[in-house]
Amino acid sequence: MNGTEEIGWIDDDAGLARLVAALAGAPRAAIDTEFVREKTYYPQLCLIQVATERHVACVDLLAKLDLEPLYAELFRADFTWVLHSARQDLEVVYQRTGRMPPRLVDTQVAAAFTGYPPQVGLEGLLERALGITLGESFARTDWSRRPLPDAAFRYALDDVRYLLAAWDRVDAELARLDRRAWLVEDCERLLAEHPVADAIAIWSKIKGVHGLSFASQCAALALVRWREAAAQRSDRPRRWLLADDVLVAIAATLPTDADALGAFVPPKFVARNAGAVLGALASRTDAALQADVRANAAQRAPDRTVVKALQEQVRQRASALAIEPELLATRRDLASLALGDPPPHLRTGWRARELASVLGPSDTGTSSSAEPDTTALPGPLT
Repeated sequence: MNGTEEIGWIDDDAGLARLVAALAGAPRAAIDTEFVREKTYYPQLCLIQVATERHVACVDLLAKLDLEPLYAELFRADFTWVLHSARQDLEVVYQRTGRMPPRLVDTQVAAAFTGYPPQVGLEGLLERALGITLGESFARTDWSRRPLPDAAFRYALDDVRYLLAAWDRVDAELARLDRRAWLVEDCERLLAEHPVADAIAIWSKIKGVHGLSFASQCAALALVRWREAAAQRSDRPRRWLLADDVLVAIAATLPTDADALGAFVPPKFVARNAGAVLGALASRTDAALQADVRANAAQRAPDRTVVKALQEQVRQRASALAIEPELLATRRDLASLALGDPPPHLRTGWRARELASVLGPSDTGTSSSAEPDTTALPGPLT
């Protein structure tokens, strides 16, 4: 990206208009976000960095700007967002705008399909693809600080400054390997997922919850739903309101009055929340809630010998493709497969095709279906 013009820091309408003009008609841009969420439930989006072929800018989202002209360009139906490790960016953008990018390239996913480590960071990608070293990291910066230190501002710009050039290098290798369809499929799947975890997803990941009795699992889900609503109302982290281990202990014990609840939480919590918490615990007998618990209960343990045999077959296929096995199938995926219920991304698409010998003809389903249209990926621009 030699000759890139810095629009730079944008905190006024004139600067924003320059960026919008630069984006007009552009097919793609490298995008990153910076946010803070340590003291709030909702992430506070502080910056959006944008780089086109010729311009790079950093928009201050704490400034009082009318962002609709910017959104009109970023959310054009034919516009592609190029992000590195996109999941958190998608979450904060969705919570801010209620929208998802129309088209997506996740360069971390793309790089992994060409032999990079699956969780390669931006620094590793730029160094290997372009020979560029970013230098000091400011990842733990308080991005809500104003004025933002110049070094942190420069770091934020560099997060997008070189990303399109790196993507073009990776894309060329994807094309050589005939794997562009892999990326299209995985990025479309990422866009189709709801970016913000719901209460059931949060409940299912709490350590120890699936070892509880059925009644206590139901109580735990009721507590998670109460906690999410309360944390959203106060805009405070859920763990500040009620830590996971305390939630599990309360669900396991099922206290029936404020005194019993006080064995787990401070008096101030009891005074403020006893009625709501005890009400949530009592709702564990709700038929709809119980149905949700049954539908999302931990699956039975698969035969370890079968899972290990599947892992070895996946390892061999991954080795032949020169990628990491987890890109083909995780252990969780293979446990589901061993139980006869493979996840959708193993039933169809590129993984089903590559693992046909592992899955067997009866498991691949529509694995012979047409590959995604790789024109959904923006190639290098001349």
